[in-house]
Amino acid sequence: MNPAPPGPFTIPILGNFLILLRKSSEVEPILRKHHAKYGPIIALRISFKPFIFIANHTLAHKSLVLNGAIFANRPPALLIGKLISRNQHNINTAFYGPTWRFLRRNLISEILHPSRVKSYSRARKWVLDILLNRLLSQPESGDPVIMKDHLQYSMFCLLVLMCFGDKLGETQIKEIEDVHRHLLLRSNQFNILNIWQSLGKIIFRKRWQEFYDLMRDQEAVLMPLIEARRKVKQERLSKAKEDKDDDDEFVVSYGDKGILGFR
Repeated sequence: MNPAPPGPFTIPILGNFLILLRKSSEVEPILRKHHAKYGPIIALRISFKPFIFIANHTLAHKSLVLNGAIFANRPPALLIGKLISRNQHNINTAFYGPTWRFLRRNLISEILHPSRVKSYSRARKWVLDILLNRLLSQPESGDPVIMKDHLQYSMFCLLVLMCFGDKLGETQIKEIEDVHRHLLLRSNQFNILNIWQSLGKIIFRKRWQEFYDLMRDQEAVLMPLIEARRKVKQERLSKAKEDKDDDDEFVVSYGDKGILGFR
């Protein structure tokens, strides 16, 4: 067996678990310091798994291009990442195989393909109207206009429409936005749950409960939308067999293929 690349001292059993407590923006300076000390390729054991970090163009090309077949996959996610991604069932974390190809094909052909630009013209107009209405109504209240908030909300409306194919009300939009924002903001605090998975459920019992509560909130918000879209999709397919006229108001969503064709 080839020896692992050099790296900092690892505490037995614990590994370099303290890095899990840091924000992602704080990790890069740590890696720079280790690279300066140990060289362009280092091994850092986080929890029970070794992570290899490469900081050299030549080595990166040799590893990922010349020996691409060896590394042409994604590693198993840590526990919290696996739970959030529903066992790596999203395009960012899925292993390179049937699941990843399905998700990628769905995104490229149904959402990002130039031929789909026209089909989203009404959606873009709807979101533009939302943005303009919010901007025009804000000065009437006398409060300062915070452009970032309005742009973020408008873009979130568009993303939700692209995902679920329906123009949701402000209350539903805010529910989806809030549950995802809370999960993202707390994600760094949940990294510590990746170590001592059995013992940690006792030691970090309160934090585990907070994590499960957020996951349940996310499911409670999203599942009704998924079920409603599944029903609309099935009804439209049934109607298409009887009536061949296209429904101009129907918006193809990212979830349409997955709702019926993927589990």
